[in-house]
Amino acid sequence: MAAIARRGLSPEFLADLQGGLLAPIRERVVRDQSLCLELREDYINVYYRGGNVMRVSRADGGYSAFFDTKYFQGSVLSMPEPRLREASDVASWLAALPTLKQAMDLTQPGEEREVQQLILRDNNVGGVARSTDYYVCDIEYANHHGRFDLVAVRWPSTPAARKRQGGHRLVLGEVKFGDGALEGTAGLHAHINDVNAYLAAPGNLAALKQEMLRVFNQKRALRLIDCEKDLVAFSEEAPMLLLVLVNHDPDKSRLRELLRSLPPSPHAELRIATGSLLGYGLYEPAILPVDEALARFEACF
Repeated sequence: MAAIARRGLSPEFLADLQGGLLAPIRERVVRDQSLCLELREDYINVYYRGGNVMRVSRADGGYSAFFDTKYFQGSVLSMPEPRLREASDVASWLAALPTLKQAMDLTQPGEEREVQQLILRDNNVGGVARSTDYYVCDIEYANHHGRFDLVAVRWPSTPAARKRQGGHRLVLGEVKFGDGALEGTAGLHAHINDVNAYLAAPGNLAALKQEMLRVFNQKRALRLIDCEKDLVAFSEEAPMLLLVLVNHDPDKSRLRELLRSLPPSPHAELRIATGSLLGYGLYEPAILPVDEALARFEACF
């Protein structure tokens, strides 16, 4: 059973990322869009190509950094000391980043997880971030009923909507890469059932909204979300369950069969993300109800 996540940093941890000991890590992520920095339960993960290239957590007298040496695939490479107590310790880890990235390039953490990070980049800090209609608050959100690939907020890019700090819709996203990921214990139907179970449990939705408010605003303070305003409240409408289906083969009919037989989703509105030409920007006109997406797929045959 997955642990319940409690995202967000303490004021001290946040201050150290903004202008203290850990600020060079945050600055590197801001400058290097192949990286993303995600907030956990008073620790952070720095992701590269969907894999965790650096985890920084509290330790006696400062912080501790971790890299999973499984990515070295048997190679013996020197690693910086895990402690992060002085500026020189942080500098040693940043100097090691190219080696750590190369190790992950050669082991390829996973296409689906890499797509999650690309979606986050394009909508949060990429060149089109202020024109898309969604911001990604979090990725890889574990809970007792499974895992949400993305937790986002629908914040339309119209001038009137961008001025409004509250009343924006919570979005739960599920990414599937290729048709082989559509079925089985982690397939579309199973995921919808997991989301139903999560949202049916009393208190889960309210707690998740509060958590994502904290995460959104802390990430904005760290310049990890390109938005002019804090988020003060989510809307009362049911969340959106957004299916992000990447690299579907239109010659195959199984996706259409699965969409016709999706289980009911009483606590969330199902939508399908489609592209605005190529890219991972989430634009409102390309976020389709299931029936409309299915009609488009069937019109091709």
